[in-house]
Amino acid sequence: MWSIRLSVDSPWAKSLASSLASEEEVTSREDNFSFMLNELRAKDARAMWNTRMRSLVIANNVIQVINSSSNNE
Repeated sequence: MWSIRLSVDSPWAKSLASSLASEEEVTSREDNFSFMLNELRAKDARAMWNTRMRSLVIANNVIQVINSSSNNE
């Protein structure tokens, strides 16, 4: 069994965690969230990890765009 755990500290933790809501059971507390991947094969763990990271990168990019546009108003 392969396990990967991610813990993120961010002022946008709730929004970032929401981007994973349909994919993972996420534990959230104030400005932190974490989740754990468990896969039988390393190849599957890597694929699942990459998918989760893409979701987080996209969510973070959206947050940055929203924040920059609200600062320009």
